[in-house]
Amino acid sequence: MTSQSRNKGNILRMKLTRYTLLTLVGVIIFYGFKTGTDSGKFQKLKTLFQLSRLINENYVEEPDMDDVLEGAIIGMLDRLDPHSTYISGEHFEKVQEQFAGKFEGIGVEFSILDGYITVISPIPGTPSERAGLASGDKFTKINGKSAYKITQEEVFEKLRGPKGSEVIITIAREGEAQFDVLLIRDEIPIVSVLAAFMTDDKTGYIKLNRFASTSAEEIWNSLKTLESQGMEQLVLDLRNNGGGLMDQAVEIIDMFVSSNDTIVFTKGRLRNSNSALRAHKQRTDRKYPIITLINRGSASASEIVSGAFQDLDRGLVVGETSFGKGLVQRQYPLNDGSAARVTIARYYTPSGRLIQRPYEDGLDEYYAELGETDREANDSTLTDKPEFKTKKGRTVFGGGGITPDIYVVNDREYSKSTLAVFNRSKRHVFNYANLIKSTISSKFSNYDDFSEFHLNTESQLKFINWLKEQEIEFVDEEILQDWDFIENRILSDVASALWGKEYIYHKSLEIDIQFQEAMKHFEEANNLLN
Repeated sequence: MTSQSRNKGNILRMKLTRYTLLTLVGVIIFYGFKTGTDSGKFQKLKTLFQLSRLINENYVEEPDMDDVLEGAIIGMLDRLDPHSTYISGEHFEKVQEQFAGKFEGIGVEFSILDGYITVISPIPGTPSERAGLASGDKFTKINGKSAYKITQEEVFEKLRGPKGSEVIITIAREGEAQFDVLLIRDEIPIVSVLAAFMTDDKTGYIKLNRFASTSAEEIWNSLKTLESQGMEQLVLDLRNNGGGLMDQAVEIIDMFVSSNDTIVFTKGRLRNSNSALRAHKQRTDRKYPIITLINRGSASASEIVSGAFQDLDRGLVVGETSFGKGLVQRQYPLNDGSAARVTIARYYTPSGRLIQRPYEDGLDEYYAELGETDREANDSTLTDKPEFKTKKGRTVFGGGGITPDIYVVNDREYSKSTLAVFNRSKRHVFNYANLIKSTISSKFSNYDDFSEFHLNTESQLKFINWLKEQEIEFVDEEILQDWDFIENRILSDVASALWGKEYIYHKSLEIDIQFQEAMKHFEEANNLLN
């Protein structure tokens, strides 16, 4: 062997030692062949080691073996399921930010699938939600450059940035031509409760954004405040909540359940992957009915909460069939400071429903299915779903995700002119709201008075004339056709500017189809408690 060959071999071995997974290759191969057991199982590891040497010694250019081997690790986990992931050392600290602190960016829960950033759910109240991004959207370009085969590190480098800076995303959405969306980066707070207030004399509303380390505490404080204001029934909004920490979900459920019923259980291949988490048998004064709102962006911990409330007959679920993310990941630290999240079990609701949707047809189909109009609860789809029974004997449906008790979708379609107004980078509605808020008299110093304020016909014409000065193409009749929606968004922004972001929800609930439907079913939810 030449000195040059020996040096190359040494370099390769040094690089391999940076990755725990690959430094085990030689040990596993040696052990497998030495004992004569499972030799076939580890044959591909021997091939991987051989291929790494071939690339290092023969590739046309000097390869970046760190990058090559990291790609092998990512690819290995991608073949397991949609949610087993590799977290590099550089990315690990940023991932931890999801559960504490704040950052500046576009506000989206995502996964890299088939080489593309794929939206799990837009974070409520962030640029991604304001722009109308939806579960299943794929980012094909960022600022005009291909986003194919993007790495986790590049995602953070390209999507995060100072508040007020711009980024153009090219979106591929099932059934539509690709289109560009310009997002204005903003501060993304890592808070769980985005809004908590009384919608009328007896109905409380809580918007839970994610399940982070303080979620249960925030919910507890919100409940105490609303209860002191006379709350007799609760709407818990988990729409577009992509999940988070399971222990927080369990703790929140426990606030409303006085039995020691199972809240969620897991099944895995190994014995220590099997577990059942039960409610604490404790007295609770929270006897009021709960309606949980979910949609296609409600995932993981959101599904644990809504599924447990449904199975234990603690409340009703209204909205759309949820995402269907029910795989349990355990995070394993690796020697170089990186980590691997490996699926070790599956989540099941108290009645035995598997939360995870099937993914055997590939990741493309897994996410494309979210865009199908016929995936929801109706006579044809329910015939194919397995049936389960709640604690009191009601029929609920499995097959992946949480099927709501009352199915209703926000299916309103808007005109091209309205979409043009809301999808433009200059945030026309927000800017117009800033113009008119100075004209509001002092009598609108609190929300009760503000709720009586509406824009009249003269205001419609003023808005249209103002739009004509903004160099945007639109049809007057199309703007008037959607005026109730446009007016609501203008007033929401006015309320937000005057009293805080929570007031966006005060106003937006007035035209929220799913919330309005939920309000019709509290008597039914209350009957479950008797």
